[in-house]
This record gives sequence, C-alpha cells and structure tokens, in this order.
Amino acid sequence: MVTNAADIRWLTGFTGSNGAVLVAGGRSVLFTDGRYTVQAAIEAPSTEVRITSGSSEANLIQHMVSLRPKHVWVQMEAVSFSLVESLKKQLPSVIPVDIASVFSKLRARKTSQEVGSIKTALAITEQTFSEVLPFIKEGISENQLAAEIDYRQRLLGAEGSSFDTIVAFGPNSALPHARPGGTLLQRGTPILMDFGCFVDGYASDMTRMVHFGPASSKFVSAYDAVHSALQEASKRVSTDMSGAELDGIARQVLTKQGLGDLFSHSLGHGVGLEIHEWPGVSSRNKELLPSECVITLEPGVYLPGNFGIRIENMVHLSPKGIRTLNTLSTDLVIL
Repeated sequence: MVTNAADIRWLTGFTGSNGAVLVAGGRSVLFTDGRYTVQAAIEAPSTEVRITSGSSEANLIQHMVSLRPKHVWVQMEAVSFSLVESLKKQLPSVIPVDIASVFSKLRARKTSQEVGSIKTALAITEQTFSEVLPFIKEGISENQLAAEIDYRQRLLGAEGSSFDTIVAFGPNSALPHARPGGTLLQRGTPILMDFGCFVDGYASDMTRMVHFGPASSKFVSAYDAVHSALQEASKRVSTDMSGAELDGIARQVLTKQGLGDLFSHSLGHGVGLEIHEWPGVSSRNKELLPSECVITLEPGVYLPGNFGIRIENMVHLSPKGIRTLNTLSTDLVIL
C-alpha cells in the first residue's frame, strides 16, 4: 500500500490529492475518485487506474481483501490509525509490515531529469534573491519582503514555494525557523532569507544573509566562521562518509571558533519531491550518503536576542564528483 503523496507521484506521476496505490503481482493499481478521471489518465498512463467514490485507501483495502494476501506492506507514517485498524479487521490473518524507509531510499537516488528540475527550481530561487535586493529599504516589513519573494518566484515560473518563506530581521534571525511578521527594517540590521520553490514537483532550498547598513565586527566574525564551516563541508563531502560524519566536519569548524554550542540544528537534509527527504545530514544518520542524492549544507549559529546566521547551498553527489548546484556567491551582502 503506497499512501504517501510524494511516493505516489514518484511511482506513477499522479499528483491528485486523493490517491492510493496497490503494488501486487508485478503490477500497480492507482485508486482515486471521479474528480481525477482525466488527470489520472494523463499523469499515470502506465498505471492501471480505478475510479471509485470515497476514500482511496478504503477502496484499496476492499480490493486487497479479494486478493487474499499473506503479507501487506504499509507506509505507517502515511496512514491513519483507523485505516490500519480496518486493515486488521478485514484481513485478520495478515500482520502489516512498515516500509517507511523503502521509498525514501529509492527516491534519494536522483535521475538526471530529477536533478535538472531541482537545478531549474534553484535557478529561479537565486534569480529571485537578486531581484528582491532593490526592494530592501528602511521601513519594509518581513511580511512584505517575504511576499515579494513568493511573488517573484511565481513570476519566474515556479509552481509555488517549497516551504513557508523565512524572512527574519535582527534578533528574529536568531530563531532558526522564524516566521515573517510585521517587524520593520532599520539600519544596521542583519536579514536572514531562507526560501525555495517547486518546478516539476521538485524543490529548491537556499539561505542567504544580507546586512542592511554596516555590520559589527562580532557579526562579521560569526559570519566568517559559518562560511568556513560551509566551505569545509562542501570540500570534504563524499559518498564514502555518513551524514553524521559530514555534520561533524562542519560542527568542528564552528567549535574551534567557540561557536559549536550555537549550532542548534543538523547540517542538512535530502531534497527532492519533498523539501526534507532522506538522507539526513545529521549526527543521527550513521549510513553512508548515497550516490546521486541531492542534499543541503546549511551550517548556522544563533545568538538569542542578537542575531542568527545561516548560509545554505544545495549539493549533488555522483560518481562523476561532487557538484554544488548553486551559482550565487555565499559572500555576505551589505546594502
């Protein structure tokens, strides 16, 4: 049973909001409702489509009962408790087996077409960054700047933002996942912008810093440390190391500068049809980074009540070598 929307899209091409796929006997069947009759035929031409009414998952289970399976693999993180209980009730002799990691590891290995879509999305994100710089004036709010970013990504061809755009001024930048609000920009203020977009369903993700007016020596010193951590991780990343090892490389750079305790999140994550995918580039991931994956590298330091700094690039790992997909400079922009 495939019920995670991103996995359904990866497996069949279908993008509708109500869908479930049964893979059995060497073939796959997509269950959806009448709203998607035409769409499913267009997007999933190689998949058998069954148009039903009501929940796709419930109809899938009804069909599954007729097959009398011995084993059922289920994406536990993408089904409801009631659905699992229904499965157990209608197939009492079958014990559901969780396959949470199966598709995530398959999807981590990107095709050239997938990487191409990510690169196109990233090019839009980078161009948007350049285009919004002239809008950064004293008195603009975080909300206004975030709205301009979202608008311009759409104008440049994005399907939408890949996550809620982060724009944080001054002390707000010390919140790693700050939400833009009504704070107005003043001179002498650091600005953190973290945003991305979707193209062909694939995401981009980038963080850049701008300082509006002269930056303090404390800020510049911290920025240089984060920048060094990014450069060191970018130079040493390979498929011969785990996510934990790569995270440790960046963390060690910041620790030597006395900032290690201020790096409060992992170094990065996989990116694809979802903004956060496997592999994790964190101390928790002891597995080797897979070939052909696309990951982010985003070291940061956060001084509560003062400022935060994060710089983020996207990297493609392949047998041909490691390639940073970004073309935009990571140097601090001072306006």
